[in-house]
Amino acid sequence: MAKRAAKAWTPTSATGIWTISEPARRVAMVAPARGFTLLEIMVVMVLVGILSSFALLSVGGGPRDRLVEEAQRLTALIELHQQEAILSGELRGIRFARNGYAILRQGEKGQWQAPAADGALIEHRLPEAMALSLWVEGRPAALTKPDGRAKAVPQVLLLASGEATEFVAVFGLADEQEPDAPRYRVAGDAMGRLTRASVTR
Repeated sequence: MAKRAAKAWTPTSATGIWTISEPARRVAMVAPARGFTLLEIMVVMVLVGILSSFALLSVGGGPRDRLVEEAQRLTALIELHQQEAILSGELRGIRFARNGYAILRQGEKGQWQAPAADGALIEHRLPEAMALSLWVEGRPAALTKPDGRAKAVPQVLLLASGEATEFVAVFGLADEQEPDAPRYRVAGDAMGRLTRASVTR
């Protein structure tokens, strides 16, 4: 009896060869497996990095550790939007201010605007105790705190070719002017390659 029941559930052809039934074949055709894209994986990695930096900053740590975390965060965001620029063919840029930075994209009419993304992935304000300094193509750039009236034009461009504006962004303590005060920099070259390092005077 058990053998007869098992045989009834086994789909076979007239030749005795096992075959896939038509309903099963239809389900297999309409439900293909879908993997994650490179961009989706990078977004997840950036979010994990940002959340990790929040956790580290919330439990404390020395000034140097906090500067390192901010440099890591900026590097991760730039790498993400470099890939976005390459995959979408859009021109992207970074608008630096003394107390933070924002990612922008160029629209069809040439205007600069925020990309359609989560706020944490396009804009960041530094803690009050920190400040940014910027050099673009070897020259110091004047940075101010954004007041909403200045035209949002990025100092650093991220091209669809993978190239970028050369820059050096230095994170430091806002009220610390001593030569041995901790500083940490993020540098990008014309090929879009990024490096991070401690700054010593």
